[in-house]
Amino acid sequence: MADAAQWELTKQRIAFTDTMFREFIDNLEPELWFRMPEEGVTHIAWQVGHITIANYGLGMMRIRGKRAEDAGLIPESYSANFGRGSVPSSDQSIYPSPERFVEIYKRVNDQLLEEIETYTLEQLDEPSLPEHPLFKTKFDTLVFLPYHAMMHLGQMGLLRRLAGKAPLR
Repeated sequence: MADAAQWELTKQRIAFTDTMFREFIDNLEPELWFRMPEEGVTHIAWQVGHITIANYGLGMMRIRGKRAEDAGLIPESYSANFGRGSVPSSDQSIYPSPERFVEIYKRVNDQLLEEIETYTLEQLDEPSLPEHPLFKTKFDTLVFLPYHAMMHLGQMGLLRRLAGKAPLR
């Protein structure tokens, strides 16, 4: 069972991770968004889209379910383009512009930061929606959220460094 101190620490970690993520994407050179290493593994644009859909799915949908107003929050294409099992493409035409990526990320995460303030400890002890092998409870899902974002932020930092740029921190 989650206690109030654990929940406060988790909210702080989510907010801190969001701050670091925003700092990264706000200062990212335009030419780096779709740059892929020779191996063609990924690009920063895909990473940003993936964290956006993951933060929506893990931080909101698994907690309170899908809502009609979510259609205006995140594009329908995000699940297919950036969800679990999706594969980054070098075809930039299938993706939003860097400015649109930033806009959507910030809109989703602003909503996430607003909603987590309304979640109760009782609600967080309920099973994750839908059932997930990694997350027994809604709280477990939210604990994972900042770790997941930081893992992808690390990949983004590596991509930036491979392009010859200095680290941001």
